[in-house]
This record gives sequence, structure tokens and C-alpha cells, in this order.
Amino acid sequence: MIRIGVAPDIEVEPDPALVRQGKDPQLEKATETVTAELERNPLPSLNGRRTLTITNRPRQACRTAMRKANPGILLPAATILVVIGLAPAAWMWLPQIPQPVSATTPAQAAEPPCKDGTTVRNVTDRTVTYSIYPVNKPEALQVRRIAPDAIDCFHTTTALEIEFREGEKELTYSLDPGRPYAFRYEEGTRIGLFLGSHGRSDAVDLAPFVPTPDEVVGKMLELAGVTAKDIVYDIGCGDGRIVIAAARKYGARGVGIDLDRTRIDESVANARKAGVERLVRFVCMDATRADISEATVVTLYLLSESNELLRPMLEKQLRPGSRVVSHNYAIAGWESKQIVATSVRDEEGKSHSIFVYAR
Repeated sequence: MIRIGVAPDIEVEPDPALVRQGKDPQLEKATETVTAELERNPLPSLNGRRTLTITNRPRQACRTAMRKANPGILLPAATILVVIGLAPAAWMWLPQIPQPVSATTPAQAAEPPCKDGTTVRNVTDRTVTYSIYPVNKPEALQVRRIAPDAIDCFHTTTALEIEFREGEKELTYSLDPGRPYAFRYEEGTRIGLFLGSHGRSDAVDLAPFVPTPDEVVGKMLELAGVTAKDIVYDIGCGDGRIVIAAARKYGARGVGIDLDRTRIDESVANARKAGVERLVRFVCMDATRADISEATVVTLYLLSESNELLRPMLEKQLRPGSRVVSHNYAIAGWESKQIVATSVRDEEGKSHSIFVYAR
């Protein structure tokens, strides 16, 4: 009896799409293997004629072998081809083992690209030319140009002096080491340098953290008509005081969003201290990518350009009847939605503006 030895590990990656197109890579591979084996071990001649002629067409050669070969090799070869040929179909129909699903969490604040460095960001739409040098070391002066949306990083543990010309004025600022700063518009088209909130390149710098006085917090919630039925979202929540106050005074649920992990941790601790941790939660993420669609009240203490940046998101996500309350900065383009514009004084006598809008 003549036997053909075919390796059992004929493997071709199953591809259901190819099977549906009438192609069969596993059958092709099996055919090539059987044909190669027959070529290495020719069958004996029958009546002076060979039973198989190897050609450049493996499939036809294999069919010829199956038709003309003696029964001793027919069954093994046929079995190999049938088993391997049916493998793709079996793969398609057998239950598939589900792949592990990774657990997801709310977006976390990543390490800034300029960790422990001093950053200068340009949030204007103009290229700014400036000079910068370590304090008391003008000989180390660098002249730099920063494009819109760009960030310059300075790895230093000493204070820096920065100079730039705006109109006819030469402006000079001192920068503390390890702090973020930003060129912003301060009066119309006039550019100034301000403290920023972070030095990350993957998120917008909406505003530095400046606590809202308690008197202003109370008035903002009052003018928004907050009740226990509301869900209050504070964008750039800082230490969480606004959503905590809404929960404590009105029983409202609240969500605070901030990019600074330290502020989020502080907010969580403050909520526990106030006993409202079951009513509020805090999310560390870029607020411009947040889903705020469940909010009925949104509070803001940002900057004019930040409010303008967020306006499309507010318009898209908030439901009719939702209220937006902004501290000190109006929302450009929402004049028709404004229902209240007033001011309140804090305990030091400083005046604060409050703008209330109905979506």
C-alpha cells in the first residue's frame, strides 16, 4: 500500500470574507501540500503509464491525483482536503470566544508635556514675538516667536523675565518657575500675559483657577432658580464649591468638571466634609469634550474667549429650558437669551457681575 504523509499543521488564517467570495486559502494550501508530496513520491506506473502528471495548476493536479490514484492514497488525501477545506466554514459557524473588554474610566488628566517647567501659551490669533531670560541674567536673553495655539516650554527652577511690545508699549512680566502662562486678549485687541491653568498641548486652557466668593456663589444659584429637581454642572469647578453649595442648600445633584487632578481631589474631599458626596460627583477631564446633556443648570467662571469657545457645545447639548449662569464674563452671541444681568459685592466690597441665560 502506498501512503502519502501530509503534515498535520497546515494552517492558513481563516478569512470569512474570502470564503464568501468563493475563495478558499486553506483548500489551496492543502492542494499544494498534497501535490508536492506526490511529486516527491511518484506513484507507480499502471500498464506502463504514470498515474499523475505534475502541472503548474495545483488544484487540477490534485483532482487528477484523486481521480486516478489507487484507493490506498485516495482516502487519506480526500480526508485531508475535506477537513481543511471545511475549516473556514466551521470557523464561521462555531460560537466565538468573546475578547476581553477593557474597563474604562472618565478621562483622566495626563501629565503635562512640560512637567515641572514654565510654559507660555498663545491663545490669541496672532503670532507674538517676545524676549525671555532668567531674572538678573539679561545676557542669556532669547528672542522667540510663538504662533497661535502654540506652547513654549522652559525647564528652569528660577524665575524668568519676559518682554514684548504691544502697540507703543514695552511690557515686562515676571514668571514664577513651574507655572503656566498665556498670551490673551485683555481689552479688545490688546494682548497681555496672564496666569494660565495648565501647560498641556492636548487641552484648551479655559482659565486659571480663581475661587468664586461665597456671596457670588449664593447669588448665582438663586438667580438660576435652582431646586432639588436640577442637575447643576460647573465647568472648571476648581474646589467644587458651586455644586457643593447647590447640593447642600437646595438638594440639587451636581457634577464638577476640571482638568486639574489636584482640584478634583480637593472637590471630593470638600463634598465629603459637607456631607453631600451622594449628590455630587467630579470628573477630571477636558471640559470641551464633556457630555453635559443632562444638565439643567450650567455655571461658568471662565474668560470671554472661553465662553465663546464653549457656546456651540452649550447650544448643541443643553435642552430647552436649561439655564446658564456666568460669573463676570458675558457669553458673546447670546444677547437674545440673556434674562438677567446684575452685580453683587463680596465681603471685601468688590463688585462681581452675574449673567443668566435661558437656553
